[in-house]
Amino acid sequence: MTRLLYNPIEVEKAKQEGILEGEAKGKLEGKLEGKLEAARNAVKKGLSLEDIAEITGVPLETVQKLKAELLN
Repeated sequence: MTRLLYNPIEVEKAKQEGILEGEAKGKLEGKLEGKLEAARNAVKKGLSLEDIAEITGVPLETVQKLKAELLN
Protein backbone atom coordinates (compact mmCIF):
# COMPACT_ATOMS: atom_id res chain seq x y z
CA MET A 1 0.00 0.00 0.00
CA THR A 2 1.38 3.38 -0.99
CA ARG A 3 1.05 6.34 1.24
CA LEU A 4 0.34 9.77 -0.20
CA LEU A 5 2.99 12.28 0.76
CA TYR A 6 0.67 15.17 0.02
CA ASN A 7 -2.99 15.90 0.14
CA PRO A 8 -4.30 16.69 -3.37
CA ILE A 9 -6.94 19.01 -1.92
CA GLU A 10 -4.29 21.00 -0.06
CA VAL A 11 -2.15 21.17 -3.20
CA GLU A 12 -5.07 22.57 -5.21
CA LYS A 13 -5.87 25.05 -2.45
CA ALA A 14 -2.24 26.23 -2.41
CA LYS A 15 -2.29 26.63 -6.21
CA GLN A 16 -5.45 28.73 -6.06
CA GLU A 17 -4.01 30.90 -3.30
CA GLY A 18 -0.88 31.41 -5.37
CA ILE A 19 -2.91 32.41 -8.40
CA LEU A 20 -4.95 34.90 -6.37
CA GLU A 21 -1.82 36.40 -4.82
CA GLY A 22 -0.26 36.75 -8.26
CA GLU A 23 -3.35 38.44 -9.65
CA ALA A 24 -3.50 40.85 -6.72
CA LYS A 25 0.18 41.72 -7.11
CA GLY A 26 -0.28 42.29 -10.84
CA LYS A 27 -3.24 44.59 -10.25
CA LEU A 28 -1.27 46.65 -7.73
CA GLU A 29 1.70 46.91 -10.07
CA GLY A 30 -0.63 47.99 -12.88
CA LYS A 31 -2.25 50.66 -10.73
CA LEU A 32 1.15 52.00 -9.70
CA GLU A 33 2.37 52.09 -13.29
CA GLY A 34 -0.78 53.99 -14.28
CA LYS A 35 -0.19 56.55 -11.55
CA LEU A 36 3.43 56.96 -12.58
CA GLU A 37 2.43 57.43 -16.21
CA ALA A 38 -0.14 60.07 -15.21
CA ALA A 39 2.54 61.81 -13.14
CA ARG A 40 4.99 61.75 -16.06
CA ASN A 41 2.37 63.27 -18.37
CA ALA A 42 1.55 65.96 -15.82
CA VAL A 43 5.25 66.82 -15.46
CA LYS A 44 5.47 67.15 -19.26
CA LYS A 45 2.47 69.52 -19.16
CA GLY A 46 4.24 71.70 -16.60
CA LEU A 47 1.97 71.17 -13.59
CA SER A 48 3.53 71.87 -10.22
CA LEU A 49 5.18 68.87 -8.64
CA GLU A 50 3.17 69.35 -5.46
CA ASP A 51 -0.09 69.30 -7.41
CA ILE A 52 0.99 66.19 -9.31
CA ALA A 53 1.81 64.41 -6.06
CA GLU A 54 -1.52 65.40 -4.54
CA ILE A 55 -3.60 64.45 -7.57
CA THR A 56 -1.90 61.14 -8.37
CA GLY A 57 -1.07 60.00 -4.86
CA VAL A 58 2.54 59.51 -5.93
CA PRO A 59 4.99 60.71 -3.26
CA LEU A 60 6.54 64.11 -4.01
CA GLU A 61 10.04 62.60 -3.94
CA THR A 62 9.03 60.14 -6.66
CA VAL A 63 7.54 62.93 -8.78
CA GLN A 64 10.80 64.86 -8.41
CA LYS A 65 12.72 61.78 -9.59
CA LEU A 66 10.38 61.39 -12.57
CA LYS A 67 11.00 65.01 -13.54
CA ALA A 68 14.76 64.53 -13.27
CA GLU A 69 14.55 61.42 -15.46
CA LEU A 70 12.55 63.30 -18.07
CA LEU A 71 15.12 66.10 -18.15
CA ASN A 72 17.98 63.66 -18.80
